[in-house]
Amino acid sequence: MKQIVFNTPGSAEVLSIIDVPIPEPKVGEVRVKVKAAPVNPSDVVFIQGVYGIPPQFPDSPVGFEGAGEIDVIGTCIGPDLKIAQGQRVAFATLGTWSEYVVVPATSLLPIPDNLSFEEGAQFFVNPFTAVAMLDEVNLQKGDWLLLTAAFSSLNKMVIQLAKKAGIRVIGTVRRAEQVQPLIDLGAEAVVNTKENLLTDRVKSLTEGKGVQACFESVGGDIGTQAIASLGKDATMLIYGLMSGEEAKISYGPTIFRTPTIKGFWLSRWMEESSVVDKAKVAKQVYTIMQQGDVTLDVEKIFPLAQAAEAVTYSTQSGRRGKVVIQCG
Repeated sequence: MKQIVFNTPGSAEVLSIIDVPIPEPKVGEVRVKVKAAPVNPSDVVFIQGVYGIPPQFPDSPVGFEGAGEIDVIGTCIGPDLKIAQGQRVAFATLGTWSEYVVVPATSLLPIPDNLSFEEGAQFFVNPFTAVAMLDEVNLQKGDWLLLTAAFSSLNKMVIQLAKKAGIRVIGTVRRAEQVQPLIDLGAEAVVNTKENLLTDRVKSLTEGKGVQACFESVGGDIGTQAIASLGKDATMLIYGLMSGEEAKISYGPTIFRTPTIKGFWLSRWMEESSVVDKAKVAKQVYTIMQQGDVTLDVEKIFPLAQAAEAVTYSTQSGRRGKVVIQCG
C-alpha cells in the first residue's frame, strides 16, 4: 500500500510516498481503508519536528485523523460495538495519510449519513478540541469568550457551538474580508488587529470587565493583548503558537484579576480524561455532527501522491476551509 512518510524534520519537501505492507489487525483492532484525511496544524508542526509527539525515523508516518470504511475486523470484538465490514467510520491514529490503517475498535466513531468522507475526516481533532475546551472553561449564557485567529476551522466550530449556548464571542482576524463571515456564523464582534487595538475593543465590548475565557493560539503581541483582556477569575487555554513569538503577561491585570492561564493539548486530554468524560464528549460530538450544528468546510482536495502540495497549500493565509487528502 501507499503511505506518506518523512525522514528528517522540515517543510512539505521532506515528505515522500513509499510502498509498505498492508497492516493486519490484532486482537481488538480493525483495519480501515482510508478514504480521506485532513491537513491540520498539528500535522504541519509534527513534520517540522516541534510537536509534542516526536516522529520516529526512519519512515515516520504522517496524519492524525481520517475517515474510511472498515475493511477487516480483528478477533475478540464484542457485538456491543456494532461494528460491520464496510461501515463508514472516523478515527484518530498516527499515520492516516495512507491507504490503510489499523486502529482499536473501541476508538472508532460512525460517520453520520449526512457527512461525506471529506467532512467525516474532520470528526476528531477539531470537534473534540472545541467541545473539550468549552467544557473546560464552563461558560454560562451571556459570558464573553475571546478567540484569537478566529478564522481557523477550529474556531469557526467554536463560534457556532458558543452561539447555540448563548456565549458571546469576540474573534480576532488580520484580514478585512474575514470579519463578516464570522459575524454570520454567530460571533458578536470581530476585531481586525491590523486596524484596531484588541484590548481597547474588548474593554469597550465588555464594559471594562474583560472576557471570562480565551482560547489563544497566536502568541506575540496578539497573545499579550489577549492576556490583558482577561476578566476577573477568567481562564485562558493556550493551544498553539502561530506567530512563533512568546506573549508577555501584564502584571497589573494578572495580580488584580487572578486569571488562570494553562495549556490545552488534545492528546494529553485523551490520555488523562476518564472513560466517562471521553464518552460524554464523543456523544456530544456525534450529536453535533449528526444534527448539522456546525459546518465542516472543505476548501481543496489533493490526492495522496500530492500530500506535499496539500501541506504547502494548507499553510497559506486566507483559506476559507480545510485542506483534505484523498487517500483511496
